[in-house]
Amino acid sequence: MAFAMPKPRSERGGVRLALILVVGAVVALLLGTYGALHPPAVGQSTFKMFFESMLAFKSWFTTLALVLAVTQLVTGLRIRDLIRWPAQIPLWLPDLHHLLGTLAVLASLPVAYHCLWSLGFTLSLSNPRVLVHAVAGCAFYGAFVSKVLAIRIEGVRDAVVPVLGGVTLALLVAVWGSSALLFLAGRIG
Repeated sequence: MAFAMPKPRSERGGVRLALILVVGAVVALLLGTYGALHPPAVGQSTFKMFFESMLAFKSWFTTLALVLAVTQLVTGLRIRDLIRWPAQIPLWLPDLHHLLGTLAVLASLPVAYHCLWSLGFTLSLSNPRVLVHAVAGCAFYGAFVSKVLAIRIEGVRDAVVPVLGGVTLALLVAVWGSSALLFLAGRIG
């Protein structure tokens, strides 16, 4: 089954959408380029808070980001009347929806910092898990930037934001599944 982006209401909306997607792609490429060019700082001081290792810190913060993002998905479905619980949409639900997204991204930032600064970006086919993790991580931030920009543009917002939100969540699931899930299951680390 082919997937197509919903069409914006106007030609100008189409140009705006293209610009939004280009900006997101540039963000993803810049992150990947930085990670590839920056020499990994493995062994240098990094924060891990009260966790036993940096991998534990990153795994739990990524899991927190995922839980917040899934909760944001549920609130978004309710705001759009795609699920019917609770019966009445509370007035504060849109604010909670935005707060959850903000907190999810904030929880992911120290993880991304450690991934890019401490480990770098490796384009190696010898370890497909690491490749998927690196590409999905950079693409996550590109999709997030595109979504945030789309929210602010009339004629694009209603058609595209749910799709970009779904893409952002899917990329976060790929990041989590290619690292945190495996760490928490005891398969890496």
